[in-house]
Parts: sequence; C-alpha cells; structure tokens
Amino acid sequence: MLSAARVWHATMSAFLETEGCKIVDFEKSTWRVVINGHRILLRAHIDDFVIACANRPFLDTFRKRLLEAFEGTYEGSLEHYLGCEIARHPVAGTITLS
Repeated sequence: MLSAARVWHATMSAFLETEGCKIVDFEKSTWRVVINGHRILLRAHIDDFVIACANRPFLDTFRKRLLEAFEGTYEGSLEHYLGCEIARHPVAGTITLS
C-alpha cells in the first residue's frame, strides 16, 4: 500500500515532468527546467514549494500553471523556510540566510 506522501510526490512529479522539469541529481525533492533560456528551480517540502528564477515573468507564469494544477495559494516572497530567515538586500544584490 502506498502512503499519502508517496502518492502526492508521484502526482506532483508527473505534473512537473509535463512541464519539462527534471529531478536534480540525487535530490528527489528538487527539480529544474530551462524554458527559452530561463532556468527555473523548484524545491518541495511536503506540500510547500519554493520556486526561483532570475526572470520574474517566467517565474510568475510557471507558478500560475502550478496553482492551476494543484489547489494552493501564493504567499508572496519567501521570508522564512525550514527554520531559516531570508533577508534580501536589493541594492547590494545579496540574500542573507540566518
């Protein structure tokens, strides 16, 4: 019998594969895809996703397709993840994790 977590991962993976995503090496919860030269990275922790892309319109379009496929919400820019605080410094062009 399959666990709910395993079924969710299989369902999510099947959708991401239709988007052209590939699992990043040995990390089964991280995917990558390049669309028109723009790299998108996606990390899943249970049912929470972190999506990164240097091109905001591509990121927004990808996120929209993801939210159309699965019930969810967009919570805005990431400020905390797995116990880490994320601080962006746009002028310096840096991000600090603590």
